[in-house]
Amino acid sequence: MRTCVTLLVQIRRLKKGKYMGKASPKNLILGLLGLCTVVSIGGAVSSSLAWYAYAARANLMYSGTSVFDNGQLQIGLKSSAAISDLVDAGLSEELINGSYYYFAPAGEGLTSDFMNIYLNARGYASNELTPVTSGEFNRSDASTYGVGGAVELKKAPTSEVHAPDFQHNAAPHSSYSQMTFAFRTFRTDANGDIQYVSGQKVWLTYAQTRASDNSSGNVSKAMRMFVNRTASVYGNNNGFIFNPSSKNAGYTKVAGLLSLDFDNYYDSNDNGEIVYGEYEILDGVDSGIINSHYSGPDEIHDINGSGATTADTFTAKHDPNAPAYYENLNKLDIKKANYEGLDTIKPYKDGNGVLSDVDSNNPTSVCITGGESVGYIGEFDATIYLEGWDFSVIDEEKAHQFDFQLRFETNRV
Repeated sequence: MRTCVTLLVQIRRLKKGKYMGKASPKNLILGLLGLCTVVSIGGAVSSSLAWYAYAARANLMYSGTSVFDNGQLQIGLKSSAAISDLVDAGLSEELINGSYYYFAPAGEGLTSDFMNIYLNARGYASNELTPVTSGEFNRSDASTYGVGGAVELKKAPTSEVHAPDFQHNAAPHSSYSQMTFAFRTFRTDANGDIQYVSGQKVWLTYAQTRASDNSSGNVSKAMRMFVNRTASVYGNNNGFIFNPSSKNAGYTKVAGLLSLDFDNYYDSNDNGEIVYGEYEILDGVDSGIINSHYSGPDEIHDINGSGATTADTFTAKHDPNAPAYYENLNKLDIKKANYEGLDTIKPYKDGNGVLSDVDSNNPTSVCITGGESVGYIGEFDATIYLEGWDFSVIDEEKAHQFDFQLRFETNRV
């Protein structure tokens, strides 16, 4: 038997301060086995969503938690500093090895109040997200990204800060959400006392992003979650980017031409068109990268390969007044942010419903509960953000609503 935690994130449009809709009942039945925690986030996009606009935001509001049944999974939050308001709100505080853990009672979940208190106390976004980027990321390249391959989110590039200085343009904590989830599995003995169990894996087994309430739009495809697992347990490759809208592994290109001033032309300066983001010139290429003034038809060019046929952030015209232009970008090494899809991280389930890693040498669980010395806790950092280089982050998406759902499961003990 399995125990599951369901994390439902819903971003919804606000109108005159009131919600436009409610969570669909079918979203609340994802996990009737064991402990099921549903966290709803509602909000709106105000102004432009184009990620280069500093005023562009997806507004969030944590709006509730539902719990079904009793289970064998206890959920909590970790903090490096005490957050007394969480205790006042009803969570229990435990100080373990210098860190503070705030747990809901066994078999119960986290309320929206808990999440808002926690995120606000730690300086992370609790009511709005601003599109950012991970920049180049490859979880297997520990020599480049260090132990764990920890991602460092960056703000949007500008005409003054593009490449290579863009790599140091760190995004503030207030532009994304980061939480450390803590899990404990337990059994109840003959006397009714709880006994925590070590060595139990927790997996991410379900994810969905979609337009909500029959809304159109594709902005949900830009949602990403960086999963940062314990390096001492998982080794150098403990961190990975998860794209909940993709079943398979893939990548996002993190450089290209952009149109940032709404004039339908790719941006340029005194040297010609600007390549924003992270890239290198391929070895052996010393000429023909950029051509002299554009003199062709005044038409849209899909230089970045977005597939769009009308002008937007990523798709525009060549400005004939620019001193030089790029006919294509194939002579540049455009860097990529590699991500995992659900089918590449979810566990194998046998005929009895028992979960296990598909590849024991490359485990994909998000955490493993520890022993007595660490309070029998398994934990991981979850960083939720909008990837600005995703082609869906364009101005036309600014009023679209979407749902973001996650489910975590563990084997019953």
